[in-house]
Amino acid sequence: MSDLTLSKRGQHIGDSPTLKINALARALKKEGKPIIHLGGGEPVFPAPQAAVDAIIAKAQTRNIKYTPSSGTPELKAAVAHYTQTYYGYTPAPDTILISAGAKQILFNFLLATVQAGDEVIFPAPYWVSYPEMVKLAGATPVIVRPAKGLQITLDELSAAITDKTKAILLNSPNNPSGLIFDEKFIKGAVELAEQKNIFLFMDDIYHQLVFDGNKCPNPCAYSHNSQNLVIANGVSKLYGLTGLRIGWGVSENRSLISAMGRMQAQSTSCNCDLSEVAATAALLGDQHCIDDLCNLLEQNRNVLLAQLQKIPHVVVHKPQGTFYCFADFSYYNADSQALAQYLLEKALVAVVPGKAFGMDGHLRISFCAARESIVEGVQRIAAALKNLL
Repeated sequence: MSDLTLSKRGQHIGDSPTLKINALARALKKEGKPIIHLGGGEPVFPAPQAAVDAIIAKAQTRNIKYTPSSGTPELKAAVAHYTQTYYGYTPAPDTILISAGAKQILFNFLLATVQAGDEVIFPAPYWVSYPEMVKLAGATPVIVRPAKGLQITLDELSAAITDKTKAILLNSPNNPSGLIFDEKFIKGAVELAEQKNIFLFMDDIYHQLVFDGNKCPNPCAYSHNSQNLVIANGVSKLYGLTGLRIGWGVSENRSLISAMGRMQAQSTSCNCDLSEVAATAALLGDQHCIDDLCNLLEQNRNVLLAQLQKIPHVVVHKPQGTFYCFADFSYYNADSQALAQYLLEKALVAVVPGKAFGMDGHLRISFCAARESIVEGVQRIAAALKNLL
């Protein structure tokens, strides 16, 4: 008779640190503690009216059913329009996959492409789920750490490639640093993937949330063999529609998109009918809401930086996009997990330890919270840190 022991996968895959922080902050708030949450990745921004109206209209039909597994034709057409606008080409419907968030697109991609013995390369700092997702798919995560600063060089990326490498995973602007890989790097990464005949997965979920007139380089502009390239995006960050759980992947590699679709069909079956209708409306509606969100976030970033600059011995790289700042607090405590716990207990401020992103000594501080919360939160942090001097 077999026992009830969990699989190695079930025992060894870790919790999502960001989701864990969110849950802890909510629990403490429920207890009545005046927690300031600067650890979240969710803009305090109202949903676009077009999306709200579409949900209401769809709900009133009382016809809320299964949708096509790979996404509705209407949403695929909206994604094609979006891709033409921002990437310069119009993808065919069978080169688009709609999923329950961009996270599922990445998971589908990994399930469809990697196996035991394969390696997936990505730079540190990285989004917290990358290593665990690669391991869940049975492959080995290979983390490339910058010799200097918060961004790897093209030479450092190239040096990490082996005959076991199956894919490169890049996120720009980067969560948690907010930094953008420049045109030379993106062009080089596209060419490198083609030369080595490996996949390049671009996690572009923040690609429009950029500041100071910056723009994210378009990887499609440098692609000569589009079979290697996959681009993921979604409505969660750009439109503040995190609750819809709608993302998409685009690739001219039809075999890959088809395989990713089969992974999805055998797991979640299809996406939420209401969510797809709302996402379609957001993509085709008034796009000024993205500009409004960018302006709000840029102002919030400037407020956060001004407050952080008042704290001695904290090293800050100015975020060029996203809604995160990844600051070096190692002078106070190189153990970011312990420092984050200390700030939660003593300052009642929730931040995410840099260890979760592959760089200990740092803290990720979100500036998508209300502005007054950002100011008070950093002031509380500063006061608590004085006790560590």
